[in-house]
Amino acid sequence: MCDIKGLLSTAGIPVPLKEIDVSVTINGFVADVQSTLLYINTEESPIKAIFTFPLDDQSAVYKFEADIDGRHLSAECHDKEKAKEIYDDAITSGHTAMLLQEDDSAGDIFSCKLGNLPSKAEAKIFIAFATELDLEPDGKVKFTLPTVLNPRYSPGGLAPAGQARYATGNAIPYKLNFKLNVRGPQKIKGILGPNDKLNVDYSEAQQVAKVSLADDFKFDHDISVLVEYENCNVPQIVLEKGDPHSGGLLKEDVLMVNIFLEPPAQIPRTNPGEFIFIIDRSGSMGGVKIRSAKETLLLFLKSLPVNCYFNVIGFGSRFESLFQEGSLKYNEESLKKAEIYQEEMEADMGGTEILGPLEHVFKQKLIENYPRQLFVLTDGEVVNTKDVIQLAGSNSQHTRVFTVGIGQGASTALVRGLAKAGKGKEIFVTDFERLQPKVISLLQCAMQPVASDVEITWDLPSPVMWIMMPAKIPYFFLGVRHISYLMLCGTDGVDPSYVCSMILKGKIVSTPFEYKETFTFHGTMETGTSAPIHRLAAKAQIKELQLNEAPKEQIVTISKSANVISKHTAFVMVDTEGKLVDGMSVERVVPTFTACSMRGGPPIPMSRLCCKKQIRRGPHAATEISTVQAFSYSGPPPPPPPPSMSLAHGEGAKLEMRRSCGISKRSTEMSQSEKMMDIIRLQTFHGSWSLGKGLLNLLEIDESILKQMISVQNDTVVATVAVIAWLRKYHIERRDEWQMLETKALEWLETQDLHGHTVEDLISRVMI
Repeated sequence: MCDIKGLLSTAGIPVPLKEIDVSVTINGFVADVQSTLLYINTEESPIKAIFTFPLDDQSAVYKFEADIDGRHLSAECHDKEKAKEIYDDAITSGHTAMLLQEDDSAGDIFSCKLGNLPSKAEAKIFIAFATELDLEPDGKVKFTLPTVLNPRYSPGGLAPAGQARYATGNAIPYKLNFKLNVRGPQKIKGILGPNDKLNVDYSEAQQVAKVSLADDFKFDHDISVLVEYENCNVPQIVLEKGDPHSGGLLKEDVLMVNIFLEPPAQIPRTNPGEFIFIIDRSGSMGGVKIRSAKETLLLFLKSLPVNCYFNVIGFGSRFESLFQEGSLKYNEESLKKAEIYQEEMEADMGGTEILGPLEHVFKQKLIENYPRQLFVLTDGEVVNTKDVIQLAGSNSQHTRVFTVGIGQGASTALVRGLAKAGKGKEIFVTDFERLQPKVISLLQCAMQPVASDVEITWDLPSPVMWIMMPAKIPYFFLGVRHISYLMLCGTDGVDPSYVCSMILKGKIVSTPFEYKETFTFHGTMETGTSAPIHRLAAKAQIKELQLNEAPKEQIVTISKSANVISKHTAFVMVDTEGKLVDGMSVERVVPTFTACSMRGGPPIPMSRLCCKKQIRRGPHAATEISTVQAFSYSGPPPPPPPPSMSLAHGEGAKLEMRRSCGISKRSTEMSQSEKMMDIIRLQTFHGSWSLGKGLLNLLEIDESILKQMISVQNDTVVATVAVIAWLRKYHIERRDEWQMLETKALEWLETQDLHGHTVEDLISRVMI
């Protein structure tokens, strides 16, 4: 066995977890997940099994039960320290006991302990959680079942997440079965799995679907399912009735309010702003991730509005700014320097220390009338999540933070928490999805004005009291779905057909808006005892209190009331009727899948991991890294070049020459996608293209023929019109990636002398 800082070979070691059954029910924008874990102790001694696994940070875990030798046990939610004490006392007394808790460092890591499982005994553990579903930029609703848990980086190096031990997909010794039922608020247009082949069976006029995996799950990725409803951008209010036999939150009715503010036909632009792109360049970003990040950065740079300020920061164990003194005005010269940085960018900066670059940005002086927007792209594997989130929250009055979690196993606690604290928005991109359109959608979001002076009023029957969860009205972005919850008290005796209403008011820039939605007290979601909307409402309130560092007692009270665990509570259950265990139990750590072996190349043989390895952190420092860190690197990164080497005078001209030569040589051998990126690279900062040899080679058209089509004397106008026509013909399916830079080009064309023609008329003349 090779077990070094969390890296585990399971050869020859009994693993008591044999099978996991996962059953998911999706109803609109909510998923209720029921998991069954089968443990069998095949050994002669009693065992203590520890299983650490990932869950989305917004998941509300509300059930922890077990079947042992015909006895059914249900856990109670306690203060975490009290739960640990109950568990430890039970184990010391020889009882079989179980503990489920959220990790102290991150809300997306959970551990399940099964202690004193007798020899040859079997236990089934039932865990249930509810989760909100993300709405993708293309309008699809996304459910993800996390199976990938990666080590977390701290300044001392990579360390296991919680008590995890890791293995690659081929070494996972247990089986996972997955099935899903979907019931849509409207007709289901389609269901697909970006990572897996699915079996889908529709019924009830395609408002219900049963889904299963077509092949055995291989444990090498998260399971994702995309559901496309006929119209998911319609605001809706869902009422989940309370249980009169329960207490606290579970007794009351709860509304789930899904609000989607459509952008007006003409969106007024805010000030151009200051845009800072912070890119994770740690070793874990190697391979496909960094290539995708580079292409995304190019699209980002070309899509920026004229007259804005911008900067690019790469980080790992250290960080470096493109512009050391702070953001510069977006112009031809600064764009050239950024393009050089983009071309040379690699995943060569060591570990993942995100706090340093954020502190550096927040110390920079604000640029008056240019609101600051941060875009953080990371695979999100850090230990100090709490510190990072608190830093963003303390600066949220002047800086918005948008986050992108990239790759399997990205920390939802970090990515969601950072965006929420920074009053921005988060997105996640798996290894099977394109990063570019999602990041551009965030840029579009950042450039739109947010709704301000937002208030919500409720027209309810007089005896009904209400509590908003979370209490603070969320930060509204146009074209983005927002979720809030409302607990209703005193609805007994109210006519269920009474028509209530919600009125949302606010301003977009200086233009007021008002939105109204009506509903009745007829329950619109039948959920049985699971009550997922109640659990999610409690989770939303818990997350808000944790973000605001509310007193522990307040969080514990809500957690116990809704039976939803938090960082201060845990589930514990003790089998007091079972046979007592004599002697010490043998600890068996159930391995969890990690994506480490896929970083920067093929898996590294275990024999090569049992050693120390030297890497360089900077031009003058070297340090040892553990074998888990070595797992993430394909080789030591070279020391960073001095700024004078990268951004010396004349580099812009050299870059242009290098581009033109390269384009001329390989244009006939390139794919359409490669051509698109090379054409985008040639765009100037104000949105136009020059009619040079390199561009003509990429467009594969003769200059004289092109000028005959477009009867305008200005060569730059001719080139810009031709590029727009080419993009629309060959890459219309990727318009969400280049639409913003096209908009900039169209705006530039409108300022030119077109000899009486319209822009669209000129574009229509191009036969390319």
